Amino acid sequence: MLYSMNTMQNNDLQITYNAWVVWHGIRAHFTRDYDYFKYNGKGNWANIDSMQRSFAKVEQYGKYSGQRKLFHNIGKAFTNKESLIFFYLSQFTNGLDHPIDFDSDLYEDYRDKMNNFDTHIRCDIECIVRFMKKEDCTFNEMFITKSMRHPLILKLVLGRVISLEAFTVLDMVLNFIPEIDKYLDDPIWEDHKRLVLNYKPFLEVDVEKQKKIILDVLKKG
Repeated sequence: MLYSMNTMQNNDLQITYNAWVVWHGIRAHFTRDYDYFKYNGKGNWANIDSMQRSFAKVEQYGKYSGQRKLFHNIGKAFTNKESLIFFYLSQFTNGLDHPIDFDSDLYEDYRDKMNNFDTHIRCDIECIVRFMKKEDCTFNEMFITKSMRHPLILKLVLGRVISLEAFTVLDMVLNFIPEIDKYLDDPIWEDHKRLVLNYKPFLEVDVEKQKKIILDVLKKG
């Protein structure tokens, strides 16, 4: 019986650690000068002792670490590295980087978006076309910035008219971020640019296919 209980405790610890270590890697990638892919998510956090020391800062006072429970629940729900990364992306791309703030509804929305990615991108490009007609502007003018004013495409993504994924795909096709970056240096742009550039390596996108979708919508007007 004692062996069985120890095995269960070790399994629970491993489940918690699996979620904890992936979160640390993703968090470092999105919030620090750290490349998740270069270091394979590893860092000074990548051992169980490091996790235990982190939880002990709360538990040494006789309290139970809320993070321990949160990461255990996440680890039980998402049982491999790929599914954990996918879940964390659904949160970090929505500005949530702390487990206490995580929102399961965002995960469901993100999963639906990723499962219907081409349709989603097409719908967002159609939103851009409707905006162009309303504002009487061309597609190229969507990306032009004058002085320190935000370009229209940035206003659409910040206003959640189009998604982060659509903005990122457009940059993959057009590479417009460097041009905008010549004129803007305000905190809003810097934060959004960092988010897009950090997110881009996680998006497995057929750029040529997305380019055809964009051109098709633009031609149809």
